[in-house]
Amino acid sequence: MSSAAEEVQTAAEDSNTRKWTMEQTADLIRLRRDNEHLFTGAKHSAAVGWREIVEKMDLAGKISPVQAKRKWENLKRKYKECKYPATGEGASGKPTAATWPWFGAMDEVLGQRPSTRPPVLISSIQEDAPGPSAAVGNPLPHQEGQEDEEPPEARVAKRRRDGEDELIALIKEDMAQQRQMEERRAERMDRLIGVLEKLVEQKKD
Repeated sequence: MSSAAEEVQTAAEDSNTRKWTMEQTADLIRLRRDNEHLFTGAKHSAAVGWREIVEKMDLAGKISPVQAKRKWENLKRKYKECKYPATGEGASGKPTAATWPWFGAMDEVLGQRPSTRPPVLISSIQEDAPGPSAAVGNPLPHQEGQEDEEPPEARVAKRRRDGEDELIALIKEDMAQQRQMEERRAERMDRLIGVLEKLVEQKKD
C-alpha cells in the first residue's frame, strides 16, 4: 500500500473503531453472500457494493463502507486460518473450524472459491505425451492470446493498485460522511444557541 493510502487509512481508523454485534456480523456475511454480483473486480465496484450492503443493514451513518470491508477482510483471514491451520494450531487456544462460530457461514460463501482451496499438484508427464522426435517434428500450435498474456508480476501489481484505489475511494467517502455529520451537528448547535439567546432576551424584557 502506498504511503498516501496508509496515511488516509490511519486517519480514518482513528475515528472508526467499533465493536460488531453477533447479529450485525451474521447480517454482514449473509448480505456479502447474496450480493456477490456487485463485486465484479471492476474499478470501484467494491466501494459501491459495500455502500449498498451498509444501507441494507440500516446502518448508514453508523457503520461506514470502510468498516464493513475491514470486518469482512478480518472474517476471511480468520476463516482461512481455521480451514488450513498450521501444525499444532488450536493447541494454544486459537479458534479452530470446530470452535469459531462463523466458520460454517463463511464456508458457505468462500468454501468453493479457488482462492481458498489448497493447490493441487498434478503430474507434469502425460501418458500420451509425444517422444522427443515427435515433439521436434510436430511443434505445438500457437494458442491464441498466449504471447499477449501479462506476466504474473504485472497482474499482481495491477490488482494491488486497483485494491488501493478502492480502499482510498471508500475512505474518502467515509471521511465525507463524517464531515457531513459534523456540519449537521454544528447547525443544530447554532439553532440551539439562537433559541437560548432569544429566551434570555425575553427574560430581560
